[in-house]
Amino acid sequence: MRTIFTPVFAIAPPVGIEPTTYGLEVRRSIHLSYGSNLLAQIYRPSNYRLGVRSRLLVLFAAICFATTGTSRALGPDSATSLGVAAIRFIIGAIALIAITSFVRKPQVTSSSVPLYIWIIAGFGQAMYGATFFAAVHETGVAVGTVVALGSAPILTGVLSAVLFRSLPTRKWMMATAAAVAGMSLIVLSGSDANVSVAGIMYALGAGLGYALFALASKRIVESGVASDVAMSRVFGIAAVMLAPTLLFVKTEWIFTVGGISLGLWLGIITVALAYWAYASGLKNLEARETTMITLAEPVVATILGAVVLDERPTTLAWVGIVVVIAALAYESKSAHT
Repeated sequence: MRTIFTPVFAIAPPVGIEPTTYGLEVRRSIHLSYGSNLLAQIYRPSNYRLGVRSRLLVLFAAICFATTGTSRALGPDSATSLGVAAIRFIIGAIALIAITSFVRKPQVTSSSVPLYIWIIAGFGQAMYGATFFAAVHETGVAVGTVVALGSAPILTGVLSAVLFRSLPTRKWMMATAAAVAGMSLIVLSGSDANVSVAGIMYALGAGLGYALFALASKRIVESGVASDVAMSRVFGIAAVMLAPTLLFVKTEWIFTVGGISLGLWLGIITVALAYWAYASGLKNLEARETTMITLAEPVVATILGAVVLDERPTTLAWVGIVVVIAALAYESKSAHT
């Protein structure tokens, strides 16, 4: 399995989750795809309005990502996690392809990426989507989102170390230890109705899926494939993988007003529009800036869970959530210093 990725990716930079904040390996890779030209990195527009616009685009994307769990919770009760994930990816892939075709000028991509890399990226995203929705359904938006966000970079680092025998940095290990401690506090607060072992396991599964997606997508983007094209293809593959599950789950909810609203919101807003806004904002920002801005994602998700869904984790769980977010912020900052 070591041949899947080249050693250059041995120590994974921070990853974020839809996720995802803790850097989001893919989001950093998207940044690389826009900033691969040396002159473009040296000369950056100094226009103040352009900088503000770029930051607002990234912040908008982070807020869109953060609504994923809450919108799922507000959807039809009869909707299943697999069904929601499938509909989200189908609509999101179609919308992403449409946006990419409309915005991007026709061009020939000479980069060749092995098919199995695309399959791994699509499988990872499909796995993330299905297990993430199951996590927020079982254990709440705040806990599910933070555990998924916190576990993704840890699992990415572990996979990198196992595959490439490369030791992570001391700062990464410190941030990881803090994140693990925070998630342990959340698990220990399991007596609260909003925390369940099943939900935590689903969240860890989401983290693993995103780790696979992140590593494979980084390979794709850094090979020269434009980020918007790469994401539309990866989400298309994930949609194809999840579509057959609609034959085995309840689908009546899809044709209700709530189901249609949920599908359109998740697909168009949290996938197509969010990824387009993020990629557009990256063009004129440093990676460290975008990484810190996307830390708004777990914060907003936690606030939405508390305010909109009236989730009330115990004090111990709240402490754990704060510790995980602080660990993400520390790693995100140290990764660029």
